[in-house]
Amino acid sequence: MDSFGIYTLANDVVFDQLVALLNSIEENVSADIPICIIPYDERLDLVRREVNARKNVILFDNWDVIQRWEEFAHQVWAAHSREKETKLSRSSWYKSHLQRKFVAFEGIFEKFVFYDSDSLAMKPLNNVIDKLKTSDFIFDDWEHLKDKPVAALNISVIEQTGLYTEANIRSKLHCSSFFGSKRGLFTVKEIEIMKERLITHREVEWINGYGWWDDSFLFNYMTLRCDRPLFNWEHPLLADRPQTRSLGLYKLNPPARVSESPRRRPTLRVLQRSTFV
Repeated sequence: MDSFGIYTLANDVVFDQLVALLNSIEENVSADIPICIIPYDERLDLVRREVNARKNVILFDNWDVIQRWEEFAHQVWAAHSREKETKLSRSSWYKSHLQRKFVAFEGIFEKFVFYDSDSLAMKPLNNVIDKLKTSDFIFDDWEHLKDKPVAALNISVIEQTGLYTEANIRSKLHCSSFFGSKRGLFTVKEIEIMKERLITHREVEWINGYGWWDDSFLFNYMTLRCDRPLFNWEHPLLADRPQTRSLGLYKLNPPARVSESPRRRPTLRVLQRSTFV
């Protein structure tokens, strides 16, 4: 088992973005760092070809773990009060496979960074590795500034429990497109306990109905409830500015297409935003 590596989530639909990310990691992070691609679904012909062309890239193939995380997310979403609403009100992402990124917590790296496939790595990850010595989750985003109606967690509902203040909750808000963490933080037993809280004790309503089907919203609940140390470079009370920030992440919006792969400096041109489907 490697001590540190990188995960991403991809299929053939986002192949061009995947190659852009892999090339940026090779160029700006390290040419030797191990990378594991988590399959979004079974459309993987191009992805497998790319894996075979690179010495340090593998495909995550533990389908039992993938299925366990799929079932966890789908069972939680099915318990939310908004599940009963008309299907016309559901996002196209409902019951997608974005939650498969959580297999990283049962993966092959002791410590890791996850990048969305429509991202580019712009600098080495030394500061992330250093922060993982004292924190279990590392983020670099502005989710804590969102207004209550669109925040990942239902802040008012959680406050009513008396367990957390709004400041406590906001300090734990984050996205899921980039994060650093560690293997083993969410064991099978811990996930079962969390599922009981969510479904039986109705803590599923802690997840904002605005995005109740969203992997990021579920992830926010998980990191809040597990009560492990979390660090965010963009949170004024958490970040030790300016020396250690930031992570040098560039989000392709729209993403880029890489015309040559692998081992050649990529040429980027604009492409429509990826949707995995």
